[in-house]
Amino acid sequence: MEFEKPTLNKVVDIGGLGVHKPKPLSKEWDRILNLRERTVLISFGSVAKSKLMPDTMKRAIINVVKSYPNVTFIWKYEEPNDAIFKRVDNLIPSKWTPQSCLLGDKRLALFITHGGAGSMMESAHQGKPLIVVPLFGDQTRNAKLIEKFGFGILLEKRHLFDSNVLREAIEHILTDSRYQTAATRISRLLSRRPFSPEEKLVKTVELAAEFGDLAELKVTGRSLGYVAYYNLDLLLILAAICTVFISLVVYALLRILTLNFVKVKVKAH
Repeated sequence: MEFEKPTLNKVVDIGGLGVHKPKPLSKEWDRILNLRERTVLISFGSVAKSKLMPDTMKRAIINVVKSYPNVTFIWKYEEPNDAIFKRVDNLIPSKWTPQSCLLGDKRLALFITHGGAGSMMESAHQGKPLIVVPLFGDQTRNAKLIEKFGFGILLEKRHLFDSNVLREAIEHILTDSRYQTAATRISRLLSRRPFSPEEKLVKTVELAAEFGDLAELKVTGRSLGYVAYYNLDLLLILAAICTVFISLVVYALLRILTLNFVKVKVKAH
C-alpha cells in the first residue's frame, strides 16, 4: 500500500512484515464481542493519551456512542474508571486491547484510529474499514492512502468536538457496503501476493550475503558531479535566455516610452 513514486531495484518493499495472524480471543473478549450484533474499536495509539483529550471532545464521542445502543464500542483508554463513562452501557473502556486479534474477528465492524502505520497495515490485512483521525507525523499521509484505496474516511482532530460529524462518518461506514467491500478486496490482494514480506526479506538477505555490494544495481547518478546531478548547466542556460528575453522586452518598452515622450514634447513646442 503506497502512493505511486519512482523507485530503484535496490529498494525492496517488505511492508506488512510485522503483521501476524490473529490469535483466538480470550473468553472475556469473546464475551464482549457477543454482547451486540456489531462492535466498534476506538484506539488512538499508545503515544497520545485518550485521557488527556479535552472533556468536550470526550463528551462528544460518548454522545455518539450513546446514539448507537445496538453497537458495542471498545475504547482503549488509560483510566477505565473515569467518571465520564458512567451510565454508558454499550461502551467498554480498557487500558489494553488485543488490537490485532480484534481486527481479525468478523464481529468487529469498524476501527476508529489515529492512523499509525502499524494500525493501518493490520486493518488492511484483516479487511477492516477505518475512520482515521490523524494526530501527528505520517498519520495524515496514511489516512490519505486509506481514502485512496476506498476503505476508510479521514476526519480532522477538530471534527471530534462535533458529535454530528463523527456520527455521520460512522453511519457511512456501517451502512455503505462499499467500504467493507474495498477493505475485503485489499485484504485479499495482500494475502495473494506472489511473495510474502518474510520471503522477500530472507531471499534479499541471502542474495546480499552471497554477492555483496552488487555493482549491477548501482545507480548511474551516484557518479555524477554536483552540476550535472542537479542540471545546473541547463538551468544556467535557461536563466541566461530568460534574462536576455526580459532585457529585450524592457529595452523595447523603454524605447517606445522614450519615442512617445519625444513626440509629445515636440507637439507641445
